[in-house]
Amino acid sequence: MALSDLLAGMQEEAAAEQAKVDAETRAETARIDAAAREEARLLEEEALRAAEDGLRVEAEARRASARLDAAAAVREAYEQAFQEFLAEVRRRLESVRERSDYRDAFRALLRESLTALPDATVLRVDPRDERLARDLVGGLDVELEIAATLETAGGIELARGDDRIVRNTVEERFTNAEPAVRLLFGGAQHGIP
Repeated sequence: MALSDLLAGMQEEAAAEQAKVDAETRAETARIDAAAREEARLLEEEALRAAEDGLRVEAEARRASARLDAAAAVREAYEQAFQEFLAEVRRRLESVRERSDYRDAFRALLRESLTALPDATVLRVDPRDERLARDLVGGLDVELEIAATLETAGGIELARGDDRIVRNTVEERFTNAEPAVRLLFGGAQHGIP
């Protein structure tokens, strides 16, 4: 075998070996490239999921905050409407004396108070009700000192010395009824019959 044949054979072997290495390199490069692309895709999906999760959490926090703000606005509007309602009722209570049935109401307040404090000695009334009080007390079997010292839109105050007082005025009755009125008002505001 001649040297040129030997060199030619070695060159063929080297070329074949080079082709094999090139093929393996291309295959390895393709495998590395595919693995890198898959890893990049997975990282991108993970990042998107994390971003979506973060956005979901942020959106839920915003919704919760908006619900709280809306509830606060509703409570504030309810309270403002209720206070306006109370102011209107109190304004109307100021004219209770002008009603045709005020004498009967005054009598009922007096009798109710005497039932609660039968041994009362002093009847306090607003100066505008002094004459009415004298007329009504005169028709009862009680001895009461009438003192026109009370400032009220209507009603009375009975006292037994300094130790016991029954206050039965329209303002006091309305103040006592206010929690129930608030419940009724709230029910009407929220569609509760």
